[in-house]
Amino acid sequence: MTGYQGLEVLIGIPVALLVTCLLLIAALAIRRPKMLQLDAAYRRFSPSGALPGRNRRLQLILLVLAMLIILNVVWLGLLLSRARHERAAESTSSQSENPGGVWSSAGPSQASDPRNDSAEEKTIQVVDVADSARPFQPVRIQGTYRGGANTFLRVQRWEKGKWLDFPIPTKTAQSGQFTTYVELGQPGPYRLRMLDPHSGVTSKAFVLVIKD
Repeated sequence: MTGYQGLEVLIGIPVALLVTCLLLIAALAIRRPKMLQLDAAYRRFSPSGALPGRNRRLQLILLVLAMLIILNVVWLGLLLSRARHERAAESTSSQSENPGGVWSSAGPSQASDPRNDSAEEKTIQVVDVADSARPFQPVRIQGTYRGGANTFLRVQRWEKGKWLDFPIPTKTAQSGQFTTYVELGQPGPYRLRMLDPHSGVTSKAFVLVIKD
């Protein structure tokens, strides 16, 4: 129940009590002895046997007060019913946002994420790569991309703090096997690896030394 609705209920209850008290007072006023004596005296001298003026006014007041009480009771019932429905809706919403009443700050489980499972199945394995070569000598790089049939791969080299792509990609076969060649001109060690640009899967880095 909101503060506004609570205020309506707090106001409605005293109003209902006040109207009820007025109805009781009016009912007692109709039945007080003096009114009964006047009514009896009027019956003796009036052929109609009724006290028209004041009695009718009191009956009208009683009718109005009774209607006010009924309307006030209906109004309070509607407020309380609406408050119950809102509390039930809030409880349902909190349970759906936090099922089981337990809140976890961790993200989705990696084991249950099919994308993570797919990424774990894909691995690039490089085999039988030469440790050294002469400047501009073609060096064969071969291996298998598990789960990556008919995929374009690129050879990368580590240079000045970042990985740089060789210009020509290679494509895996239906079995996932691939073969490509690189040529390096400047003598020195080169750190190389294979990359799937689409998925981001890479092989383990390996070193190729270019000798004078």
